[in-house]
Amino acid sequence: MFFFFAGPFIPALYTGAHLLAARKVPLFLRVSGVLLLLAISQIYPINITLFKNLSGPDMPAWLLKAQTALFAALVMLFLFLLARDVLSLAAFLGRVFFRKKAAAAPPESPSRRNFLRGGLAAAFSMGTPAVSLAGGAVGVSAGTAYPGLHFTDAFLPPLPPELEGLKIVQLTDIHIGPLTSADKIRDMAAKAVSVRPDLICITGDIADGLEGYRAENGGTRLEASRELAALRAPLGVWACTGNHEYYSDYSGWMSVYRSLGIRFLHNEAVTLTHKNTAFLLAGLDDPVGAGFAGTRASSLSGVLSDHQGNEAFRLVMDHRPGRAHENAAAGAALQLSGHTHGGQCFGMDSFVARANRGFVRGWYTVDGMKLYVSPGAGLWSGFPVRLGVPAEIAAITLRRG
Repeated sequence: MFFFFAGPFIPALYTGAHLLAARKVPLFLRVSGVLLLLAISQIYPINITLFKNLSGPDMPAWLLKAQTALFAALVMLFLFLLARDVLSLAAFLGRVFFRKKAAAAPPESPSRRNFLRGGLAAAFSMGTPAVSLAGGAVGVSAGTAYPGLHFTDAFLPPLPPELEGLKIVQLTDIHIGPLTSADKIRDMAAKAVSVRPDLICITGDIADGLEGYRAENGGTRLEASRELAALRAPLGVWACTGNHEYYSDYSGWMSVYRSLGIRFLHNEAVTLTHKNTAFLLAGLDDPVGAGFAGTRASSLSGVLSDHQGNEAFRLVMDHRPGRAHENAAAGAALQLSGHTHGGQCFGMDSFVARANRGFVRGWYTVDGMKLYVSPGAGLWSGFPVRLGVPAEIAAITLRRG
């Protein structure tokens, strides 16, 4: 929980220190600015206090978008200032180190040097806050945009010939919440079925908050979720839990999903048949659910020990990609995951990958198994920002090779 509470103080204090040092700005404005930065940094505890829930607060969409844009702008401003300070320190150390060489060179005009430094400093001071605010607004707009279809092929050496061309639509991290309208879910479902999939897999984090909490453009999250009933496929609509399934009324949402025709695999597997060829579909509960709501610790090897079929192809839904090595060792040929949101923003990829055993988005080969990590069809409302990593509905076609 450090990230949500104490962590955001760091960019606020760092940026505030720079603001306090700007002596040309009246003291009252500097102090007011610092207090505003500290308030922006604490949107998470504020939301918990005023709007009941961190994972999906019951608050108006416009307010959540505004505060998220400001928080994202604060983070960007902090990164800009940090980069400038690092470069300035490097330049200072360079001048000290090469002082003798510089002394031997023809002296530069002091007036020209001061003009250049002053002009660059002024441009940076005026431009950086504006760019940060614009970046925050663009990030929230992209983060709440409707997802598009992403077509991709899964090349699988052990694929039986009869399963060549089988189409799977993967939906993950939909996060129905205060920034999700019924129209958005309706559009997503229509796009998913438009590719005529044989199978639809939902790999966790479908909704946030309670069913009665508000959604965007009026109505409730329950009403928005009902649009998922339009999902249809010959082999069914199957799902596994994500971590967010356990944060708000697990039992209530599970009942809703069952009524919509979504069948969850809770550390279990089913045999499906396509063109007279059987294959295994397994679903693992998210580790957060171990011991929660009656669930048990999950592992694919444990699931398969209860299933002694002779299926040549095994597909596993696992919300987090981090268990890929274990799932490959258990005999999975293909794993579908989400959870990472694809890193959300360029530059965040490496940090997100480190928290997920090196996986962030796209295709990976793990001990002979293929792993696909989708950036997701939505975003958690706690930080609904995307820059360079668009949301998607993954349309996966199985290929031999």
